[in-house]
Amino acid sequence: MNDNETFISPEIYGTIYRLIGVILLCLLWIRTDSTIVGFFFTLFIVNMMLLRWRFNQLHWTLIIDVLVCISVSVIWPYGLYGLVLIVFNTLFINIGLLVLPIAIYVFVQGDYPLMVMLIQSLFVGFLLEKWKAQKNKDLAQIDFNSQKRRELESLKDELLTANIQVARMAEVSERSRISREIHDNAGHEIIAAYMSLQVIESLIDNDSKEIKEMFKESIKRLEMGIEKIRYTVHDLTPLTEVGIECLNKLCSEFTFCPIEFKVFGDSSKVPIYLWNILEPCLKEALTNIMKHSMAKKVNVTLDITPYIVRLCVENNGIKNNKDLSGIGLRNLRHRVGAVGGNISTDTSDGFRLICVLPIEPKGGFL
Repeated sequence: MNDNETFISPEIYGTIYRLIGVILLCLLWIRTDSTIVGFFFTLFIVNMMLLRWRFNQLHWTLIIDVLVCISVSVIWPYGLYGLVLIVFNTLFINIGLLVLPIAIYVFVQGDYPLMVMLIQSLFVGFLLEKWKAQKNKDLAQIDFNSQKRRELESLKDELLTANIQVARMAEVSERSRISREIHDNAGHEIIAAYMSLQVIESLIDNDSKEIKEMFKESIKRLEMGIEKIRYTVHDLTPLTEVGIECLNKLCSEFTFCPIEFKVFGDSSKVPIYLWNILEPCLKEALTNIMKHSMAKKVNVTLDITPYIVRLCVENNGIKNNKDLSGIGLRNLRHRVGAVGGNISTDTSDGFRLICVLPIEPKGGFL
């Protein structure tokens, strides 16, 4: 909001209108009253307006202003013109119920100039109150849009990080798979062949020196090949935990309270990109438990079926009614929804987070 919009705000116009009203009331006192009653009455009206401007909870004091105006009018009849300012204030601060008895009283008095000024104040106060309401609505919308923009930027950053993590996890998973394949299949077969050749070596005729030398050379080269395979398997084996190992590590490093981690099903059926969602879900759940509960124990369950994977994190029943709808959880809902899954939380009986993801993706990769 720029300086011009601040200058023409309804609050500024309301202050100007009140100031003009006070000046006119002073002029009316100077021209019609030679006593000090009008002076103190005007001073009282000004002080009450300043008091309500400083303390918003004192709006009810407008009733006192009305009673004082009516009382002063017995001594100084023009004191009723103070009702013009009171009517404006009641509409401007949205207390319109007080206008009706004032209007009825003025109508009974039959003072038509006062009626005209009262109607004018009603009109101006009504317009400024609507303007102020629209301004507050616009400001609320601006704040809402700014919050949504920040959330989208946060989600964008998380998705970019998630894409990098998916690529890294895919590479680590492939390295791990190749390492297992070499170790479990090719490695065992080559070692078995090496052992067979060692047995055959003892059966070769000692007089066949040339054949024996060639055989020893073959075994030597085979030994070198086995050693290279061993080094290759060692280099391919990832140092970073992936999949179920990563979740298990998060649980083992959680020191807030004891945690029990159970897995049901074949974890090898879960695609890499789903592990990249399950990991932040578990982190978010453990963080909320640590921040917002007094849990003595946490249960983490991972159920894997041919069609879905379900992660459930819950504490041991410590109740917590705090609102947990933070940016982190909202971003997780976007990511989970992108693959056709859903995530829910419950704080009615402790804290519980349940994340369900389909094995067959509906929304594609993150």
